[in-house]
Amino acid sequence: MPKILFYSGTAFCLFLALTSAAESVREIQGSVVAFAGLQSSGGFTAHAAWAILVALLTGLAAAVIFVRMAALLAARNLFGAFLALFCVGGAIVSLSGVLLLQSRMLADLRRPAALQPLSEMHLVGYLLLGYFVSLSLLALRPYFRIQASRILSALVFLPLPLFALVVTQELFVRASAAPLPARTPASLVYFAVMSILFFAISVHCFRHRHLFLEMTNLRELLDSRFDPAGTVPHRPIGGVAFDS
Repeated sequence: MPKILFYSGTAFCLFLALTSAAESVREIQGSVVAFAGLQSSGGFTAHAAWAILVALLTGLAAAVIFVRMAALLAARNLFGAFLALFCVGGAIVSLSGVLLLQSRMLADLRRPAALQPLSEMHLVGYLLLGYFVSLSLLALRPYFRIQASRILSALVFLPLPLFALVVTQELFVRASAAPLPARTPASLVYFAVMSILFFAISVHCFRHRHLFLEMTNLRELLDSRFDPAGTVPHRPIGGVAFDS
């Protein structure tokens, strides 16, 4: 993995942790919910265009870290690796769609009649993004269970049930007005948990940076755990993420 991708991905994971914590604090204070350049009231921030661009770069950088984790997971759990790749791909597609909708809404501010269908699509895309992000963390649980701590591997279970509570409220309690869902206790806890998770992931990446920066030969990982050349008898292959 190139160093620039690794360090940028780690930095943006930390940035995601800070923004998730800020969103949780914002909901505690009762302020307007926001995502990238858009607010739940339908208005845009002063620097909405830059916020959309930064959100896209943040998502891509974090996705690179998740893809690298999936590559390391492939040596032990091939199904989990493919599932993680599918979920990360879905999250990137959802994020790109939501941000493209925001850019279109920003261009159509002078035509209020055209904003309502785009706002409804934005709400659906926002919920779809939360679903794929939560599922991506759950799919990478085998990696966290072996390579990280037990606390982190347990925390990745929480985002999906919390997100299910948010969707349940949208279906059976009170539907939110587009373009963003209303703040609820479930969404508050969801962003708090996501903040802790992305902070822990950034710390994990920095502590185990040699695993991310080294080249991975999957053929050797799937073969015997000993030196294939046989120069030194029973010499384990070092530097492998899941070497026992």
